[in-house]
Amino acid sequence: MRDACELLAERMGVTDLLVLERSGDSLRLLGGAGRGASWAGSVETSLTDEPLAQRALKSGRAVRVSGDAPTRVVGPYWSTHAWLLAVGDEHLVVAGSPQPVKLAGGELVRHATEAVSAIDGVPSAKLLADELEVVHAVRQLMEHRAESVAATAHHIAEVAASALSCDVAAVLVRTTFGQVVETASGGVECTDPRFCADLAALSRRVRDQALLEQDVSARGPLGRDGGLVARYALAIGAPEQLGVLVVGHAGMRPRGFTSLCQRVGRALADAAEVLLQQAIAREELAAERDRFAREARTDPLTGLANRIAWDDAIATERTRRSRYRRPLVVMTADVDSLKAINDAHGHAAGDELLLAAAGVLRDTLRSADLVARIGGDEFGILLSETDPMVVGLLVERIAEGCATWRGSRPDVHLSLSIGWAAPEPFGDLREALREADERMYAAKRSR
Repeated sequence: MRDACELLAERMGVTDLLVLERSGDSLRLLGGAGRGASWAGSVETSLTDEPLAQRALKSGRAVRVSGDAPTRVVGPYWSTHAWLLAVGDEHLVVAGSPQPVKLAGGELVRHATEAVSAIDGVPSAKLLADELEVVHAVRQLMEHRAESVAATAHHIAEVAASALSCDVAAVLVRTTFGQVVETASGGVECTDPRFCADLAALSRRVRDQALLEQDVSARGPLGRDGGLVARYALAIGAPEQLGVLVVGHAGMRPRGFTSLCQRVGRALADAAEVLLQQAIAREELAAERDRFAREARTDPLTGLANRIAWDDAIATERTRRSRYRRPLVVMTADVDSLKAINDAHGHAAGDELLLAAAGVLRDTLRSADLVARIGGDEFGILLSETDPMVVGLLVERIAEGCATWRGSRPDVHLSLSIGWAAPEPFGDLREALREADERMYAAKRSR
């Protein structure tokens, strides 16, 4: 069957020969040569969407397509030059080529009739090949281990672009952490706000039904402005929509989406839901694990590091100091009169004072410095890469911050007793901490 159509196409001087059968208001591709053979059984389109086909079938005359650039002829088929010929009431033959088709009307009719006669249904081998194509695409998609949502979305876009031979593929995913957008091919930056907005708009349009446009008229990065001539958008996830998969063909190789392409797209969107749910679950679990880890190392009142985090940092710094000669200062600070304020005004007033002390230390010191609450009223401070000569200035700035603080009670004031020490290169950090504590207690006794 294919050999006969190929010979006909050769004699006609065309690259594609499509034989379509009419059934009610739809057209289905039976076979042919070129695209007609490769798309056999995978193109079905409504006559209401096919003005050229309607004209040919209604008039019984050959309809010619000719221009400087490819245009859509029927279904997903685009061509620069083509003829559409009705053969009886039930068949339509399309002959297309990049070059003008130089055949007289009588020859066209004769060859079109021969093409219809040569078609005897879609071969079982072609049907099997189509089924295997769907299976292969899904298998390729599912061979991915869903670690992160972004990597999974990018994998989905890449597989879709490859399986459907598309110039652009994009995936949008909505998670509890926000929106993720990934693309494959097309040279489009997925961080472009216009592209993301266009993708989000398509996502809203496909909530109830997939969007298939064999000839795109819409503007935007995922439309004519982005060079697309055809696009196919499908929701990922039902009934709760996780996101959208959008694939498109560009004007450099204009064509649309066959029924097989649509089946592959639907299968990929269905399989993508499973992968994305796995990736989202992994990220949520990791985020929960990180949150627990942070809480275990964070003082719940002040939000500073707690004693566990402080001890770990000191242990790490001791190991580092055994190898590197870098300046370091350790400080300890104690809130003055905290017990008396708790006794006189209650623990709420004491908590307010502790929060104020944490705020002054955080605002005065660098973000790279470690500030930890290591006791009820005591703070530990680790100043890495710090010259001891500047510590006096830091202590003054902390004292100024305390003096300017005003709380909810006018008779409650904030002050800190501070001690510090700078160990010698390769010196014992524990000895420096002991020295800082002694200075801090001396400062407290002198008040």
